[in-house]
Amino acid sequence: MKTVKLMFETDAGKSFAVSMNYAAPALFEEGGDALVRAALDAIMTQQPFNVTLASKKGAELIDRTVTEVAATAA
Repeated sequence: MKTVKLMFETDAGKSFAVSMNYAAPALFEEGGDALVRAALDAIMTQQPFNVTLASKKGAELIDRTVTEVAATAA
């Protein structure tokens, strides 16, 4: 599963993060960083949460693979 995590700092100096699963594959390709920055900017402009976001701290693109292992031997 690919996830994008956008990180901000609030006006109270606290960390605030938004994580979204099923991130678009384009975010992980060349030029994807510009799309992530645009998302950070849009959220800062709109202030859609019940907290005031004061600054952008960064973002993480997470690509996670899960492999199941049987709990008992066959």
